[in-house]
Amino acid sequence: MDSRGLLNILQICDSLFPVGAFTLSNGLETYVQKNIITSPRGLSEYLDYYLSVLPYNELGAAAIAYGGCDVRRLDEIYTACKAPEEIRSGSKKTAGRFFRVTERIGGSYPALEEYMRLVQNGECMGHQPIAYGLYMSDVGIDIGQALQVYGYSVCSAIVTNCVKLVPLSQLEGQRILSESFGKIEQAAKLALAVTLDEIGICGAGSELRAMEHERLYSRQYMS
Repeated sequence: MDSRGLLNILQICDSLFPVGAFTLSNGLETYVQKNIITSPRGLSEYLDYYLSVLPYNELGAAAIAYGGCDVRRLDEIYTACKAPEEIRSGSKKTAGRFFRVTERIGGSYPALEEYMRLVQNGECMGHQPIAYGLYMSDVGIDIGQALQVYGYSVCSAIVTNCVKLVPLSQLEGQRILSESFGKIEQAAKLALAVTLDEIGICGAGSELRAMEHERLYSRQYMS
């Protein structure tokens, strides 16, 4: 990856990139409120679980979109696999914001712009990982490295959210994140071989926690 490609992927995966991803916990908040995650060990176990299914969710969808596919079909499958309503709506919202930001940045993104048109016409729901994959393809970023950076951004967000929720020390959070690097690399490699039939593989527990989040008495996150 050349330096410009690296800067592009770092920009769109940065926690400060204004798509609103920082408002989503994807059910993690419920784990904390139910005292399932209360310690660094709990966070480490949760992160390990999330990385085990990441190739079949965000990373896999991004990789398939990057490789060229029937984006309508990919969008349909990804939508159907996201059973919790908050997860579907959160992905749609962040995708919409991603479209707006890339328009303001400027540049030519033909595949991403076509997906945006399909979403605007109601032919697709719109999901952040698919939009990311198309953007990476349009910009010409090496998919292997791009998926690793994307995976890191997902894990970094999980750690940041959990450190605030439990709470845990920032030092413990960074130690756990650092220990996950090898698994992030492996998840990115696995995602390259994922097929449409494998998209959506996940654990029932995390989906139940995400559904329960909709009815928490009080909460800090949108999902």
